[in-house]
Amino acid sequence: MKTGTLIKILFLLIFLLIGCIKIKQELFSTEVQPVPLLSEKVTGNQTTLVIATGDMSGVYFPMGQAMADLFRKYDGKASGTQVTNASIQNTKLVSQKQAELGFSTVDVLALPEINKNEILALTGIYSNFIQIVTTNSDIKTLDDLRGKRVSVGTVGSGTKLMSERVLKAANLASNEMDLSALSFTQSADALRNGTIDVAFFSSGLPNPVIADLALEMEISLVPISKQIADRLHEEFEFYTFDEISSQTYEGVESTPTLAVKNVLLTYPDLPKQEAYQMVKTLYDHLPELQNVHPEAMEIKLAEATVGIPIDFHPGAKQFFEEIIR
Repeated sequence: MKTGTLIKILFLLIFLLIGCIKIKQELFSTEVQPVPLLSEKVTGNQTTLVIATGDMSGVYFPMGQAMADLFRKYDGKASGTQVTNASIQNTKLVSQKQAELGFSTVDVLALPEINKNEILALTGIYSNFIQIVTTNSDIKTLDDLRGKRVSVGTVGSGTKLMSERVLKAANLASNEMDLSALSFTQSADALRNGTIDVAFFSSGLPNPVIADLALEMEISLVPISKQIADRLHEEFEFYTFDEISSQTYEGVESTPTLAVKNVLLTYPDLPKQEAYQMVKTLYDHLPELQNVHPEAMEIKLAEATVGIPIDFHPGAKQFFEEIIR
């Protein structure tokens, strides 16, 4: 065989080898890809309006999708949602302008790592309820969590923040339980297959995966006593004592628990008219949100600015001032 031909074959083999290595690296790489700038232009002068939501099995996600549909339908905005770990991550994404809007519980806004100068409120919305789900009939109180396998929610979520505070208020040390940080979907699956005993959910009512679980098997909710609720309210002010109705989940009795208000966030640089129009669209077409999820029934214009610990965007202020006049 001629030397020239051998060289060509050798180069071809090297080229194929490099290609295979590259493909393998792409398939098995564990590197986290950077979040793209979500406000980048998509068509002409139009920008994508992205709403940071949460777990696809929670309430933030379908509510965010419904809002995106409203903004697309009535404001002509190219809109979409981003799945996240919820409140803490959403707040950070908005403050970094990697999302135009984001859902968060108001307790997150007081955390020291949150840059309060880079976020503003558009409107207060419905409340989240702490739902402590178990398939173990022997678990009836928070004290019964000792020695149990407990999911406290994902890192960056309001669920994890609230669950850790509840456990501390109940004098339960982390080393007294086998803790895991699972998403809503992962928690529901783990309850189904018996790999955990208890899962915390901070969510609107009803939470879709809890509702499905209640139809498949017998579950119960662990109550939070008024004493613990009052202790947490005194320390953090954002939490209120409330109740999950027996009408919420199949076969589950009314259960006392904690609630915390949700807020829709944006960043200060969002144009005033754009913020104004989004809030107006949301309230003008609120029945369409209510058709998507019953929790939207709890979004009330009269309570939109109540209990929100940060400033409102100038566009939102203008809307609420016009309504009050």
